[in-house]
Amino acid sequence: MNTKKWIELGLSKGLSDVEISVSESSSLKLVSYEGKIEQNTISDVSTVSIRGVFEGNMGKVKFEYISDEHVDKMLDKIIENAKVLTVKEPAIIYEGSKTYPEVKENDFDFSNVPMTKKVDDLITLEMRIRNNEKVSNVQTAVYQENTSGAILTNSKGLHLARKNRFAYAYGVGVFKEGEDVTTAYEFDIFKTYDQFDPNKLADITIEKGLKSLGPVSLPTKFYPVVFSNETFSNLLSVFSGLYSAESAYRHLTPYENKVGESIAQSNFNLIDDPLHEKAYFQIPFDDEGVACKKKYIIKDGVFQGFINDLKMASIFNHDPSGNSFSGGIQTTNLFLEPGEKSFDALIEPISDGVYITELVGLHAGVKAISGEFSLQARGFKIENGKVTYPVNMIVVSGNFFDVMNAIEGFANDLKFDVSGFGSPSVYVKSLSISGESK
Repeated sequence: MNTKKWIELGLSKGLSDVEISVSESSSLKLVSYEGKIEQNTISDVSTVSIRGVFEGNMGKVKFEYISDEHVDKMLDKIIENAKVLTVKEPAIIYEGSKTYPEVKENDFDFSNVPMTKKVDDLITLEMRIRNNEKVSNVQTAVYQENTSGAILTNSKGLHLARKNRFAYAYGVGVFKEGEDVTTAYEFDIFKTYDQFDPNKLADITIEKGLKSLGPVSLPTKFYPVVFSNETFSNLLSVFSGLYSAESAYRHLTPYENKVGESIAQSNFNLIDDPLHEKAYFQIPFDDEGVACKKKYIIKDGVFQGFINDLKMASIFNHDPSGNSFSGGIQTTNLFLEPGEKSFDALIEPISDGVYITELVGLHAGVKAISGEFSLQARGFKIENGKVTYPVNMIVVSGNFFDVMNAIEGFANDLKFDVSGFGSPSVYVKSLSISGESK
């Protein structure tokens, strides 16, 4: 595809600036059930997004059918779209940042691993789980590999490229003991195939499932609560939209007039770092060509400001933050800074508490603007500083903004998920747990 030719064509049609973004993705997905491969799906997709400025308005199109003739029609469509707009907003094609961070791309090619090896390892994962005496079934076992890349070119001379490669696997076991039935899985993501150990992954899944058998409910009252690193990162993801300049512009965040004010306790540090070494992906530039960089959202409890895209940066007269992705403003690798204590040291002072390892209904049970949440949860009882028996059929309730000011401690077990959110385990002084009625 000749993007330079397309840009010249757009300019000849009367567009003052043109930007072309080409996204390419390929994937392989294998699904095993009862020791046989029941799904083998290969996907290979290329998508073109074109933005163009016509008489001060920004027109946009996105399409998969790529040919010079089709691009010609899409450029006409951009002009039509721009003519329809009546709201005057900044229409910016970016000339480029002064410098861009160097990111070492993962050059491992999963396609070089023999298909027979992938199939054998996936079946090993499934059957090792299935063969445990307390496993009644394995709902599914999945192996998937993904390659994605983006090339950004515009009429101001900018040309950038990035690529990501990774694979993941998991098996969902159904565990049964008497009348008690529960499910468990462990999600493993890796950047080279030699990091995939199906036996180890199966053993972790089995351990999680066995520990979850025989759960009880709890008396309804307020408890000290420890969120696992995974569950607290889930909470961070639900509330991440509050830090977007778009939310401030549309009056959809309580932080609209809180820049420079304390909104959390003094040891609460929330950071957006597209280059963090522990995250699964390092991102050098956003979808508008702005260089990505580390930035504090909350530093020492004080709100530092909103992340933005080019349009919002222009409206608020701020520098662009490099957070324009998939047509909106998004965090990159957003994480809560960890503490120095081990998990065991974190829970040692708790004599009667709850360790939350799973939250259900995150979007339905959360009111992001008010901070209120009421979520079904599973986890374990904490007694005399130790994790003891499993609990379920409980609901944890509170206000996230209050939680940010009621944290007793952070562990040193920072963990990122594949969506780019990270957290350590977090000890909250007191939250309502609804369980058994008295």
